[in-house]
Amino acid sequence: MKTIYKIVLLLMSTFFMACSDDDNSNGAHADALILTPTSASILLDEELPEDVAITYSWNRGVDKGAENTIVYIFRLDIFGSDFKTSTEPIEIPADGERSVSYTHKELNDLITNKWGAFPGDEVKLQARVVAKVNGPKFMYPEISIAEVEAKTFIVAPKPLFLLGDATVAGLNPSKGIGLTEAENGVFYHWRGNLTPGGFKFITTIGEMLPSLNRGTTDNELVERTLESEADNLFAIEKEGTYAIALFRKEARILYKLVPYERLFLVGDATSIGWDIGQALEMQWNPATPNVFTIAVELKAGDLKIPIERDWGAPTFRPMVADGSIDSEDLQVYSGGDDIKWKIKDEQSGKYLIRIDTELMKIKFDKQ
Repeated sequence: MKTIYKIVLLLMSTFFMACSDDDNSNGAHADALILTPTSASILLDEELPEDVAITYSWNRGVDKGAENTIVYIFRLDIFGSDFKTSTEPIEIPADGERSVSYTHKELNDLITNKWGAFPGDEVKLQARVVAKVNGPKFMYPEISIAEVEAKTFIVAPKPLFLLGDATVAGLNPSKGIGLTEAENGVFYHWRGNLTPGGFKFITTIGEMLPSLNRGTTDNELVERTLESEADNLFAIEKEGTYAIALFRKEARILYKLVPYERLFLVGDATSIGWDIGQALEMQWNPATPNVFTIAVELKAGDLKIPIERDWGAPTFRPMVADGSIDSEDLQVYSGGDDIKWKIKDEQSGKYLIRIDTELMKIKFDKQ
């Protein structure tokens, strides 16, 4: 009887060992790679831009043997994109710190700028870590994926005001001139008259501090928060119309004299003919204020480019009568010979016209 009992125990032990082996071969390994976020949901906060919003970390994964080395590859993407629009891969060696963190600002910028979500949107993110094996024989990598819900923040307006003796506001902070805030807290622009002197920017009407001042170059911005800090201004030497483009996050500014604020297209080569009151206005970019562009359909006929909807205004023209649109040279004057560009029948079509009033060049690009 004892012999039979021992045989039964032996058979049962063998059965359970076999089951255990099957479980290990088909199920999850105890040391399997697992990617773990610090939170399953995140509320991004504009007031905590440099604080860590989330950290992804992972374990070593299954030991692949001494003859192999492992490199971990981490990516983050918006859910549903199958990592086709992911961040650039981050590679971490086996002996490195197995984690990746994002601040509130970094993650918010990724979601809104890279993946196109709107401020205030709730989105699902998908992170992936791959344990790539390098060794004498090919081995399939371990992969772990984690999903997280995130809500972006709405960037509040952060106004800036122009101040200085080069402006009509002078140094009176209660009269600061508002800039156009094209992208909240990021990009600002302004165009108007400045006289010889200097200018800077304040953040609050009626308050001299904090301010944004000239740094070590004419294109660098520095924040001034104390009276004891240098109050350097951007210099204006010649009176005229100036365009200012300010990139607040980059602490960068561009400003230059703009001799021509507006340009218009008129002529029977255009859809409006010679109706000066309906002349087609060209567009300008605050970052390149002396460059004007327009997308337009042209037909056989003539055209010229006045700076106002007024026949008496100075007008951009070709260098010769019936000027060719293949030439990039141009001139501007009022009165004199009424020379124009000539569009031939075979040249009809859609064009992108670009004029650089600083270089005095024009280009007709057929689309």
